[in-house]
This record gives sequence, structure tokens and C-alpha cells, in this order.
Amino acid sequence: MAKKTKNTTVKKETVPAKTESAPSAKEGGIKTNKIVLFSGLGLIILAVITLFVIYGRVRVVDNAMENSIAAGSTCWLNKMASPDYSDIVAYIHPETDSVVASARDKNYYQMCRRWGASWVSKAEVVEQDIKHRPTFVSRCTALPGDIIEIRDNHVIVNKKETAPLATNKNLYYVVSDGIINPAVLDSLGLTHSDIDGETDYAEDFINLYRQSTKTYSAVKIYSLTSEAAKKLSKLSVIKKIDRVCLPKKHFEPTVFPYTKEDAWNESNFGPLIIPQENKVIKFSNVQVAKYYRRAIEAYEGNKMDIKGNKVFINGKEANSYRFTQNYYFVLNDNRASKNDSRFFGLLPEKYIVGVVY
Repeated sequence: MAKKTKNTTVKKETVPAKTESAPSAKEGGIKTNKIVLFSGLGLIILAVITLFVIYGRVRVVDNAMENSIAAGSTCWLNKMASPDYSDIVAYIHPETDSVVASARDKNYYQMCRRWGASWVSKAEVVEQDIKHRPTFVSRCTALPGDIIEIRDNHVIVNKKETAPLATNKNLYYVVSDGIINPAVLDSLGLTHSDIDGETDYAEDFINLYRQSTKTYSAVKIYSLTSEAAKKLSKLSVIKKIDRVCLPKKHFEPTVFPYTKEDAWNESNFGPLIIPQENKVIKFSNVQVAKYYRRAIEAYEGNKMDIKGNKVFINGKEANSYRFTQNYYFVLNDNRASKNDSRFFGLLPEKYIVGVVY
């Protein structure tokens, strides 16, 4: 007889499903700190990149703006700002962008001053890379589309005279009958460079002065602010002090556009229309076209020819030109300095590095 076995049921234990445990407070803190750290680093990197893109620094190489920015100073720039009236702008000097093929130590402007503007059609000008060239600073005086004129030393923009600044230094004839105490000159903040009675540049002015006044007293040329001129005029040895003002039509070959037909000089210049992007300037005559020849050729990539009383651009006769970029007119606070728009003409926008703080 078969043995009966007891039917037993084995009860299986229910194993709970495996679940992810919540992170500890310590683990959560580490992850959060990492996120904050990387976010902070990202913001810092973005800020640094923005700083280099928008802002920059420039070292001033001359005394053109000495009462505002001394030579040798380093100042900050906003590279994204558009220049406005009276802003101090940093720019690549146009005279650093070219040399003459037959005389590599001379640039386009130097040759124009020596041989006249007609020289441009007779020699090969080689454009140079403007990177790593010296940066200069000057004050923005006229904007694209403006009409600039200097009339008996008065700066006129769009037929309105601009107010002179206290920082302006101008050239003065100083007539004396004795020796000025050096201590007095020191008290006025005058240096040897402010007193020029020996160079050809000064002699030209002195000779003009003597011809007009018939005086043969001791004469020197001083670079002075209006305030310093007033103080100097009170000295007993000073017999006369006048601001240098060259007569109209006195041709100064160093002044733009270097043509006797215009005979512009430091005291009487223009009127000159400053080109504006996408705006047309008409050539009322061949002489007007000469004002814009350098810009049309060097900065806008065209070829201009003048034959008789006709102007040709890229081989086609033209009585006007539509400019593709903006230009500016800059003046130095120290007007004795010869490196502003009176001497090189139009400043192309692409040469502007930024606006000085």
C-alpha cells in the first residue's frame, strides 16, 4: 500500500522591488556646488571675452592732447562706440598705411607735401598692412555728412562755430624787449617744447608777422592755452602777444589737400564735406574731386583719373561718387601738433580703434 505523503505548501517571501535611494545631503551639496562653480566660471570667461571685445587700451605716443591726455599715458577705449562730437578717438594714423615704391622711407602724404597733389598720378604708392601701427588720439570735430571749415582759426561745423575748449593750446607770436624769467615760464607750466623761435616752422610765422607789423623786436612762437597767454601778456617785458593767424590764401604746402589752387592753411581751411556711407558727393569741379581722391582710391578700392576738366572713376566719366563708408574729421587740442585732419584730411571709419574714456 502506497504511503501517503503530506501535501505541504511552501510560502515564498515577497522581496521588495529595488529602488534608488535618495541622495544624501552631502552628495546633493557637492553636485549643486559644481553647477554653481561651472556657471560662475562661464560667466567670468564670458565677461573676460566681452571685456576684450568691447574694451581695449592704448598708449598715447605724442603730445597732441597733452592737456587732456599726457604723452606716454595709457588710457581705456570703448571699441564698440561710435564717435560723437568732442569725443577723443584713438585711430591708426593714415600716414602709416602706405609707402612710395621708389622711396620706401617716404609715405604718400610726405610726397604730396613735397611735390604737390599732382604727384599722385606720377608715382606708385604701395599700401601697407596697418596692423601693429602706432595709434594716435585726437578730438572728433566733424561727423559723417558734416561740413567743416576753419575761418581765421575759428572752427565752424555746419555753419555754426564750435566753442573752444580750455584744454586747447594755440600758437602765439610773443614780442618782448627782454629775457623772460624761466621761473615765470615754469609757473605757467611751459616747457622748452612750448617755446619755438629757431626752427624753420617758427621762422615762417615770425617772418609773416614782421611783414605785417613792421616790427623787428625779439619774437618767438609760443604754444599756449588762452589762460596762459593772458598771464604771459601781463609781464612787463612782453610788448605784444597775438595768436598766430595765417592770412587767407596763404598757401601752406603741408596742409591738405596740398594744392596751390585752394591754398588752405592751418588758420583757414575748407569748407569740406565729410563723406557719409551711402551718400553721394557731387564734384562741382575737378578741384573738389581732388579732395576725395585718396579716400576713393586707397580706402574704397577704386581708380580715379583726372584728365583736363574731367574726372574718371574706374575708366568711366563721373561727376559724383557714392561713398561706401563713413569718414570723420579730427583736431588736436594742441594745435601746434601736425598730425590731425588739417594735415592728412579724411579719417576713414575703419581706421578708428575706439573712443577714449
